[in-house]
Amino acid sequence: MSQGRTGEGFSLVADIPIDAVRATAAGFVLEGRGGDQGDFRLELHFDYPVDAKTRKVLGELLSQAEVRVSRRGAVRAGG
Repeated sequence: MSQGRTGEGFSLVADIPIDAVRATAAGFVLEGRGGDQGDFRLELHFDYPVDAKTRKVLGELLSQAEVRVSRRGAVRAGG
């Protein structure tokens, strides 16, 4: 992902290339390592059932994704 502007009032926290995707009963768990070498985990939960074929396709798409995490307001050093 490009390191461009993330939106009015939002500051980029991390760009995370996805290294692993695991299907769960309610969605997916995505894991990756950010540019700061920190490990990140993102859990996606769906409020409706997803059939096996759709789950497989979503898993393949998500495994090729990067996640951009931003937060409103300035990001301070040290948290």
